[in-house]
Amino acid sequence: MFFAKNKNYFTAVLAALLLAGLSACVKTEFDEPPAGGEPVTLTPTMTIKELKALHLTPGGYDKITADAIIEGEVVMDDRSGNYYKTLVIQDASGGIEIKFNDGFLYQQLPIGRKLYIRCKDLILTDYAGLTQLIGSTVEEGGQLNAIGLTAAQVHQKVARGVYADTPLAPREVSISQINDNLLSTYIKLSNVEFIKADTAKTWADAVTKYSINRTLEDCNGLQLIVRTSGYADFASQKTPSGKGTIEGVLGAFNGTYQLYLRNTSGASMDSLRCGAIDPNAPGLASLDEKFDGVTSSADVDLPGWVNVSVQGNRVWRGATFSGDKFVSATAFGSGLAAMETWLITPPLDLKTQKTLSFESSSGYWRHDGLTVWVSTDFNGQNPATATWTQLTFTHPPSDPNAYSDFIPSGNIQLPVFNGKGYIGFKYTGDATTNTTTWRFDDVKVQ
Repeated sequence: MFFAKNKNYFTAVLAALLLAGLSACVKTEFDEPPAGGEPVTLTPTMTIKELKALHLTPGGYDKITADAIIEGEVVMDDRSGNYYKTLVIQDASGGIEIKFNDGFLYQQLPIGRKLYIRCKDLILTDYAGLTQLIGSTVEEGGQLNAIGLTAAQVHQKVARGVYADTPLAPREVSISQINDNLLSTYIKLSNVEFIKADTAKTWADAVTKYSINRTLEDCNGLQLIVRTSGYADFASQKTPSGKGTIEGVLGAFNGTYQLYLRNTSGASMDSLRCGAIDPNAPGLASLDEKFDGVTSSADVDLPGWVNVSVQGNRVWRGATFSGDKFVSATAFGSGLAAMETWLITPPLDLKTQKTLSFESSSGYWRHDGLTVWVSTDFNGQNPATATWTQLTFTHPPSDPNAYSDFIPSGNIQLPVFNGKGYIGFKYTGDATTNTTTWRFDDVKVQ
């Protein structure tokens, strides 16, 4: 009778125990970094910089015999996929890459986590010159290869400290200040932009999973590579077109510095590019451009001017003849089915009557590929979205076998407009029949 009366009770208790057991077997994955840490009684005996100094065999392997303990905060994990089975930790002296045998490290060892590592019997090596801490080596085909820390080594060697509510801030430097002491540290660059050829391009190739280098530069022309893995979750996103700040961990490959982003939130580049004229600033009262600042056979890049391709991959380039500099565009030898490129002036004040003049020349004439336009609603970036009115000018002689002389355009009246306007020099052509080279120089608005 007792059993019968309490049958439902025992059944309920048994069900509860089974449910608790099943729940304990469910694997938990952290979508957000765990907030706590483990009690750590370890005391660092060596800085990261001192540890890296124990790597004495470039391209080889140095086993750590000292009873070395380092402490550092994680400044790069594998959450975004830009790093694989790798963490970077940093202390006040510098940073170091740590290779692991397993992935998904961010679930337990995320950015901001303090780590303590017992380094004795681990190994220091380098990959293309960048120092790394690894677990062991294996011989394959007569060659030693690196093996990351195994799960057993992580259990024995790595102690998790607290997770910082405010992760370590990047060190603010300029490209000119980058040096080996900053390798594997979290840095921030200001007033930088991607070169024009690398703006609005994917960070990497998400289809083939190939890594890609994009080139960053400051307003003095100093450059730095930004390298992104094809496995990064932002690989298919587009690089910014403006100027601003970028944050990442500094690496190197055979002596060439490379920046690795943690994610795209580290790139805030929405300001005007170096040398650009603020579209909100007053238009120029006059213009006298002789193109003395262009470089022969290089894309035209002058302050305030916009040089952009709408079709094809060619733009206006600098050219020189008998010491005189000018600009030139051609579809000859391009292989392009269609080419359209614009070279557009800085904004001009058109509230009073202005006159445009310039000189032009054609080479090996096949078509009238140069046209000149004026717009009052150009946005400073994309000529295809603006309204343009064509202007009439005097063309040079058509010589199919040589370059013509430069011919004055004549004085061209511009429209009066209560605001700013832009003059656009447009070249169109193709690689088969419309191959004329067009050149112009001495642009004046007065």
